[in-house]
Amino acid sequence: MSTLNILSWNVEHFNGKGGMDKRNRKARLDRVERVANFIASESPDIFALSEVEGKIVHAKMTSILPNYVFNITEGRQSQQILVGVKHGLTAFFTQRNEFKRSNPYLRPSALLTITIDGKNIPILFSHLKSLLSPEGFGLRDAMFSKVFSLKRALDKVARRNGNEFANFIVLGDMNTMGMDYEGKDKDISSAFEVEIVTNRFRRRGMVRLEKNHPTTFNNGSDSSYPQTDLDHVFAAKHLQFKPVSGNGFVDVGGWAKFDDVVQQDKWIEDFSDHTPIKLTLEI
Repeated sequence: MSTLNILSWNVEHFNGKGGMDKRNRKARLDRVERVANFIASESPDIFALSEVEGKIVHAKMTSILPNYVFNITEGRQSQQILVGVKHGLTAFFTQRNEFKRSNPYLRPSALLTITIDGKNIPILFSHLKSLLSPEGFGLRDAMFSKVFSLKRALDKVARRNGNEFANFIVLGDMNTMGMDYEGKDKDISSAFEVEIVTNRFRRRGMVRLEKNHPTTFNNGSDSSYPQTDLDHVFAAKHLQFKPVSGNGFVDVGGWAKFDDVVQQDKWIEDFSDHTPIKLTLEI
Protein backbone atom coordinates (compact mmCIF):
# COMPACT_ATOMS: atom_id res chain seq x y z
CA MET A 1 0.00 0.00 0.00
CA SER A 2 1.24 3.48 -0.89
CA THR A 3 0.91 6.44 1.48
CA LEU A 4 0.93 10.21 1.05
CA ASN A 5 2.00 12.39 3.99
CA ILE A 6 0.45 15.87 3.90
CA LEU A 7 1.12 18.93 6.08
CA SER A 8 -0.75 22.25 6.13
CA TRP A 9 0.23 25.25 8.24
CA ASN A 10 -0.70 28.91 8.54
CA VAL A 11 2.57 30.59 9.53
CA GLU A 12 1.17 34.02 10.34
CA HIS A 13 2.62 37.00 8.44
CA PHE A 14 5.44 34.85 7.08
CA ASN A 15 7.62 37.46 5.38
CA GLY A 16 11.16 36.53 6.44
CA LYS A 17 11.51 39.79 8.36
CA GLY A 18 10.01 38.77 11.68
CA GLY A 19 6.32 39.18 10.87
CA MET A 20 4.03 42.07 11.72
CA ASP A 21 3.76 41.89 15.51
CA LYS A 22 6.31 44.23 17.09
CA ARG A 23 6.27 42.20 20.33
CA ASN A 24 7.99 39.20 18.78
CA ARG A 25 9.49 40.52 15.55
CA LYS A 26 13.06 40.37 16.86
CA ALA A 27 12.63 36.80 18.12
CA ARG A 28 11.26 35.79 14.72
CA LEU A 29 14.03 37.12 12.50
CA ASP A 30 15.28 33.58 11.85
CA ARG A 31 11.77 32.10 11.67
CA VAL A 32 12.15 30.96 8.06
CA GLU A 33 15.04 28.75 9.07
CA ARG A 34 13.10 27.36 12.05
CA VAL A 35 10.04 26.64 9.92
CA ALA A 36 12.11 25.00 7.17
CA ASN A 37 13.96 22.84 9.70
CA PHE A 38 10.66 21.83 11.28
CA ILE A 39 9.30 20.79 7.88
CA ALA A 40 12.50 18.88 7.16
CA SER A 41 12.10 16.99 10.46
CA GLU A 42 8.50 16.04 9.56
CA SER A 43 9.49 15.10 5.97
CA PRO A 44 6.01 15.42 4.44
CA ASP A 45 5.47 14.37 0.85
CA ILE A 46 3.46 17.56 0.32
CA PHE A 47 3.14 20.69 2.42
CA ALA A 48 1.44 24.07 2.10
CA LEU A 49 2.17 27.26 4.04
CA SER A 50 -0.39 30.05 4.25
CA GLU A 51 0.27 33.76 4.80
CA VAL A 52 3.54 33.79 2.89
CA GLU A 53 4.19 37.48 2.30
CA GLY A 54 7.57 37.90 0.68
CA LYS A 55 10.11 36.56 -1.79
CA ILE A 56 12.60 36.12 1.07
CA VAL A 57 10.60 33.11 2.27
CA HIS A 58 10.56 31.46 -1.15
CA ALA A 59 14.29 31.97 -1.66
CA LYS A 60 15.24 30.56 1.74
CA MET A 61 12.83 27.63 1.60
CA THR A 62 14.15 26.48 -1.77
CA SER A 63 17.69 26.69 -0.38
CA ILE A 64 17.02 24.86 2.90
CA LEU A 65 14.66 22.24 1.40
CA PRO A 66 16.34 21.34 -1.91
CA ASN A 67 14.47 18.04 -2.25
CA TYR A 68 11.14 19.80 -2.89
CA VAL A 69 9.65 21.51 -5.93
CA PHE A 70 7.80 24.70 -5.02
CA ASN A 71 4.80 26.58 -6.38
CA ILE A 72 3.27 29.75 -4.99
CA THR A 73 0.01 31.58 -5.66
CA GLU A 74 0.14 35.09 -7.08
CA GLY A 75 -2.04 38.18 -7.11
CA ARG A 76 -2.64 41.59 -5.62
CA GLN A 77 -3.33 40.08 -2.19
CA SER A 78 -0.39 40.20 0.22
CA GLN A 79 -0.77 36.68 1.62
CA GLN A 80 0.09 33.75 -0.63
CA ILE A 81 0.01 29.94 -0.36
CA LEU A 82 3.38 28.24 -0.87
CA VAL A 83 3.21 24.56 -1.82
CA GLY A 84 6.13 22.14 -1.66
CA VAL A 85 6.14 18.73 -3.36
CA LYS A 86 8.87 16.18 -2.65
CA HIS A 87 10.97 15.09 -5.60
CA GLY A 88 9.72 11.92 -7.26
CA LEU A 89 6.00 12.68 -7.01
CA THR A 90 3.93 13.42 -10.09
CA ALA A 91 2.05 16.66 -9.41
CA PHE A 92 0.09 19.27 -11.32
CA PHE A 93 -0.45 22.70 -9.71
CA THR A 94 -3.21 25.18 -10.58
CA GLN A 95 -4.22 28.45 -8.94
CA ARG A 96 -7.98 28.69 -8.33
CA ASN A 97 -8.89 32.35 -8.69
CA GLU A 98 -12.63 31.81 -8.27
CA PHE A 99 -12.04 31.91 -4.50
CA LYS A 100 -11.23 35.61 -4.84
CA ARG A 101 -14.96 36.27 -5.41
CA SER A 102 -14.28 39.04 -7.98
CA ASN A 103 -12.21 40.85 -5.33
CA PRO A 104 -8.53 41.10 -6.38
CA TYR A 105 -7.42 41.34 -2.75
CA LEU A 106 -9.02 38.10 -1.61
CA ARG A 107 -6.91 34.96 -1.56
CA PRO A 108 -6.97 32.30 -4.27
CA SER A 109 -6.69 28.62 -3.39
CA ALA A 110 -4.02 26.19 -4.55
CA LEU A 111 -5.13 22.96 -6.23
CA LEU A 112 -2.49 20.26 -6.37
CA THR A 113 -3.30 17.02 -8.19
CA ILE A 114 -1.04 14.12 -7.26
CA THR A 115 -0.95 10.95 -9.36
CA ILE A 116 0.00 7.75 -7.53
CA ASP A 117 -0.51 4.17 -8.73
CA GLY A 118 -2.63 5.49 -11.59
CA LYS A 119 -4.95 7.40 -9.26
CA ASN A 120 -5.46 11.16 -9.37
CA ILE A 121 -5.74 12.82 -5.96
CA PRO A 122 -6.82 16.48 -6.14
CA ILE A 123 -5.86 18.36 -2.96
CA LEU A 124 -7.16 21.88 -2.39
CA PHE A 125 -5.16 24.05 0.01
CA SER A 126 -7.30 26.98 1.13
CA HIS A 127 -7.05 30.02 3.38
CA LEU A 128 -10.56 31.38 3.63
CA LYS A 129 -11.74 34.83 4.66
CA SER A 130 -11.37 35.70 8.33
CA LEU A 131 -13.30 38.30 10.40
CA LEU A 132 -16.30 37.92 12.67
CA SER A 133 -18.28 40.58 10.80
CA PRO A 134 -21.28 39.64 8.62
CA GLU A 135 -19.22 40.67 5.58
CA GLY A 136 -16.37 38.32 6.49
CA PHE A 137 -18.79 35.52 7.32
CA GLY A 138 -20.61 35.99 4.02
CA LEU A 139 -17.42 35.93 1.96
CA ARG A 140 -16.27 32.80 3.77
CA ASP A 141 -19.63 31.16 3.07
CA ALA A 142 -19.32 32.07 -0.61
CA MET A 143 -15.84 30.55 -0.70
CA PHE A 144 -17.22 27.28 0.66
CA SER A 145 -19.76 27.33 -2.17
CA LYS A 146 -16.85 27.51 -4.61
CA VAL A 147 -15.37 24.39 -2.99
CA PHE A 148 -18.63 22.56 -3.60
CA SER A 149 -18.71 23.70 -7.24
CA LEU A 150 -15.19 22.38 -7.70
CA LYS A 151 -16.22 19.10 -6.08
CA ARG A 152 -19.03 18.67 -8.63
CA ALA A 153 -16.64 19.34 -11.51
CA LEU A 154 -14.05 16.87 -10.19
CA ASP A 155 -16.71 14.20 -9.67
CA LYS A 156 -17.78 14.55 -13.32
CA VAL A 157 -14.20 13.96 -14.43
CA ALA A 158 -13.94 10.96 -12.08
CA ARG A 159 -17.09 9.40 -13.53
CA ARG A 160 -15.75 9.77 -17.06
CA ASN A 161 -12.75 7.75 -15.87
CA GLY A 162 -14.91 4.99 -14.41
CA ASN A 163 -14.94 6.16 -10.76
CA GLU A 164 -17.98 7.18 -8.76
CA PHE A 165 -16.36 10.10 -6.93
CA ALA A 166 -13.13 12.11 -7.07
CA ASN A 167 -10.41 11.44 -4.50
CA PHE A 168 -10.87 15.00 -3.25
CA ILE A 169 -9.22 16.47 -0.13
CA VAL A 170 -9.71 20.04 1.13
CA LEU A 171 -7.60 21.41 3.96
CA GLY A 172 -6.15 24.56 5.45
CA ASP A 173 -7.07 27.56 7.56
CA MET A 174 -10.81 27.89 6.99
CA ASN A 175 -11.25 30.59 9.64
CA THR A 176 -14.43 29.06 11.07
CA MET A 177 -14.66 31.72 13.76
CA GLY A 178 -18.40 32.34 13.57
CA MET A 179 -20.08 35.75 13.27
CA ASP A 180 -20.83 38.67 15.57
CA TYR A 181 -24.13 40.28 14.70
CA GLU A 182 -26.62 42.53 16.51
CA GLY A 183 -26.84 41.26 20.06
CA LYS A 184 -25.46 38.07 21.55
CA ASP A 185 -28.62 36.10 20.73
CA LYS A 186 -28.00 36.73 17.01
CA ASP A 187 -24.33 35.69 17.00
CA ILE A 188 -23.09 32.51 15.34
CA SER A 189 -20.49 30.65 17.39
CA SER A 190 -17.37 29.10 15.94
CA ALA A 191 -18.60 25.64 16.93
CA PHE A 192 -21.92 26.18 15.16
CA GLU A 193 -20.22 27.35 11.97
CA VAL A 194 -18.02 24.21 12.02
CA GLU A 195 -21.15 22.07 12.51
CA ILE A 196 -23.00 23.70 9.60
CA VAL A 197 -19.99 23.51 7.27
CA THR A 198 -19.43 19.87 8.22
CA ASN A 199 -23.04 19.06 7.36
CA ARG A 200 -22.71 20.84 4.00
CA PHE A 201 -19.66 18.75 3.15
CA ARG A 202 -21.39 15.57 4.34
CA ARG A 203 -24.30 16.14 1.96
CA ARG A 204 -21.72 16.18 -0.83
CA GLY A 205 -20.05 12.93 0.14
CA MET A 206 -17.19 14.39 2.19
CA VAL A 207 -16.35 14.07 5.88
CA ARG A 208 -14.41 16.24 8.31
CA LEU A 209 -11.48 14.24 9.63
CA GLU A 210 -11.25 14.09 13.40
CA LYS A 211 -8.23 15.80 14.96
CA ASN A 212 -6.34 14.76 18.10
CA HIS A 213 -6.61 18.25 19.61
CA PRO A 214 -9.82 20.34 19.75
CA THR A 215 -8.30 23.69 18.68
CA THR A 216 -5.70 24.87 16.17
CA PHE A 217 -5.46 28.63 16.92
CA ASN A 218 -3.96 30.13 20.08
CA ASN A 219 -2.86 33.77 20.26
CA GLY A 220 -1.05 33.29 23.57
CA SER A 221 -1.90 33.38 27.26
CA ASP A 222 -2.04 37.19 27.39
CA SER A 223 -4.53 37.45 24.52
CA SER A 224 -8.25 38.08 24.84
CA TYR A 225 -8.89 35.76 21.89
CA PRO A 226 -9.90 32.25 22.94
CA GLN A 227 -8.34 29.11 21.51
CA THR A 228 -10.39 28.24 18.42
CA ASP A 229 -10.78 25.42 15.91
CA LEU A 230 -9.96 27.13 12.59
CA ASP A 231 -7.94 24.59 10.56
CA HIS A 232 -9.70 21.57 9.09
CA VAL A 233 -9.44 18.64 6.70
CA PHE A 234 -12.42 17.50 4.62
CA ALA A 235 -12.06 14.42 2.46
CA ALA A 236 -14.15 12.24 0.15
CA LYS A 237 -15.74 9.66 2.42
CA HIS A 238 -14.31 6.67 0.51
CA LEU A 239 -10.70 7.70 1.22
CA GLN A 240 -8.70 5.97 3.96
CA PHE A 241 -6.31 7.69 6.38
CA LYS A 242 -3.82 6.42 8.92
CA PRO A 243 -4.90 6.94 12.57
CA VAL A 244 -2.73 9.33 14.59
CA SER A 245 -1.53 9.23 18.18
CA GLY A 246 -4.31 10.03 20.61
CA ASN A 247 -7.36 9.74 18.39
CA GLY A 248 -8.59 10.70 14.96
CA PHE A 249 -6.73 11.02 11.68
CA VAL A 250 -5.24 14.53 11.84
CA ASP A 251 -2.28 15.27 14.08
CA VAL A 252 -2.31 18.78 15.54
CA GLY A 253 1.26 19.84 16.26
CA GLY A 254 3.07 22.92 17.53
CA TRP A 255 1.89 24.54 20.75
CA ALA A 256 -0.88 21.91 21.04
CA LYS A 257 1.78 19.37 22.02
CA PHE A 258 2.53 21.26 25.26
CA ASP A 259 0.47 21.34 28.44
CA ASP A 260 2.60 24.09 29.98
CA VAL A 261 1.40 27.62 29.09
CA VAL A 262 4.95 29.01 29.10
CA GLN A 263 6.03 26.41 26.53
CA GLN A 264 2.96 27.15 24.43
CA ASP A 265 3.69 30.88 24.46
CA LYS A 266 7.31 30.25 23.50
CA TRP A 267 6.31 28.09 20.54
CA ILE A 268 3.77 30.70 19.39
CA GLU A 269 6.42 33.41 19.60
CA ASP A 270 8.95 31.33 17.68
CA PHE A 271 6.59 30.02 14.98
CA SER A 272 2.91 30.92 14.70
CA ASP A 273 -0.43 31.17 16.49
CA HIS A 274 -1.69 28.36 14.25
CA THR A 275 -0.61 24.75 14.63
CA PRO A 276 0.60 22.64 11.73
CA ILE A 277 -1.85 19.86 10.89
CA LYS A 278 -0.64 16.55 9.45
CA LEU A 279 -2.31 13.49 7.96
CA THR A 280 -1.42 10.35 6.00
CA LEU A 281 -3.54 9.14 3.10
CA GLU A 282 -3.47 5.39 2.48
CA ILE A 283 -3.72 4.54 -1.21
